[in-house]
Amino acid sequence: MSIFNPYLDVIKKAVDKDPRNHYIKLFSKQPESDFDTSYINELRNELPGLENLNESSRLVKGINAPAVESLPRLGNHPDFANLQNTNNTEKHWIISAFVDVKKSTQLYNNFALATVALITESIIKASILAVNLCGGYVHRIQGDGLMVYFGGKNIEKKQATKDALKAFAMISYFVKNDLKDYFDSQGIKEIYTRTGIDLGHDNQVLWMYSGLGDSGEVTTCSLHTSLAPKMQANASSNGIVTGQNIINQISSSDKYFKVKSKPIWDYEDGRFYNQYDFNWERYLVDNDFAKQNIKGDLILDIGNTVTPILNPTHLSPIAEINKPYYNF
Repeated sequence: MSIFNPYLDVIKKAVDKDPRNHYIKLFSKQPESDFDTSYINELRNELPGLENLNESSRLVKGINAPAVESLPRLGNHPDFANLQNTNNTEKHWIISAFVDVKKSTQLYNNFALATVALITESIIKASILAVNLCGGYVHRIQGDGLMVYFGGKNIEKKQATKDALKAFAMISYFVKNDLKDYFDSQGIKEIYTRTGIDLGHDNQVLWMYSGLGDSGEVTTCSLHTSLAPKMQANASSNGIVTGQNIINQISSSDKYFKVKSKPIWDYEDGRFYNQYDFNWERYLVDNDFAKQNIKGDLILDIGNTVTPILNPTHLSPIAEINKPYYNF
């Protein structure tokens, strides 16, 4: 079973029971107040919690992976929690990332408000699972999107970079494949993610507490934190765009990254900072996080107990119509 199946199952149940969806198919629009959505609370209880994160962690990291008892509070990276409610600052590198689900507003035309809320919650929780499974920290929830940090004081930049790329590749896979296939069957088109990721080095990131009292958070002031959402806006459907600092942490980067025609930043001194499209599908396959089935479809292998069966007799016709991933 894929690690994302429990979230998709809840979404399917909500859509199947949605009164507005059934009513639109039979009649015309009906006032939202007429719909009984009391079943939503039961479905919310079916959304996986920490137990699903622990089960997935054991599949990925081995049976001796330590159990997660709780997750860090939003806006409170544990390595910089000492800055909470102080005027102190600290310089330290971090990877900032933004992911958002686009075109999700069309859900309001098809489903009751409670169903839309449950779908959004399911996507957010699935994304939080992927981020925490790969060692990231959710900094902020913005509607149906997330701001995330990867890195800290006890991890190397290269490893944190790999973890961030894996996490958002998984989220992109979930929305592009599992979620899209189901929404297509319901007549919901063109829902997709866009992601931006960038790395700021020690001299480029200032950690600080921003806000007043409980109305604040430990956050970063950095050009590269600010560039990540700009890269997100430049991503294609289900695409991931990264900055040059991310590229510099990956060996054989030419395999996975293609420079965009326009740089993301002009330093106004003759220098420019480039942005790159990330081929996350090839990255998943090359790193054994996903496989192709006999139809050429990409199957996420993290948490899957069933290995796609490849029959040699089918390889010839597949090769004729599909490009292999080494030339993806």
